Amino acid sequence: MVQRVYGYVNGKAVSSRDEFIFTARGFGPIENDDELLAFAQKVTSNWYDAGHRRTFTSFYLSDYALSEPYRSLTLKEFARLKELQKEAIAVEKTADDAREWKYKETIYWADNSVEEVWEDKDGNTKTVMVTGPHGDAC
Repeated sequence: MVQRVYGYVNGKAVSSRDEFIFTARGFGPIENDDELLAFAQKVTSNWYDAGHRRTFTSFYLSDYALSEPYRSLTLKEFARLKELQKEAIAVEKTADDAREWKYKETIYWADNSVEEVWEDKDGNTKTVMVTGPHGDAC
């Protein structure tokens, strides 16, 4: 009987994606949510992507084979990380909604970008980019 080989890690044949991940990172499954978040933060260089520092809730969790943290996690661990991110986004949204943001104005910039200015119940303001900078159609 021929054993199927999934891949090689430092010359050692492995037979599954999970085994490949465990061998490559040097330890077994991550069972704890805190450890999962810490490991994902580490392999993404503190949620760094495309030249920008992100937060856990704003970091895009891509399932592209070479993207971190996907490539360093098992499918089960990655699915749990996505669940944790959804929960964290919901908590952030609830806190943001409690601030009772009210629309103030729209600003049209020379680079064709459009921003909206919002003010919360405490007088704090935020700007939201509605349309990013772009060239003219002509």
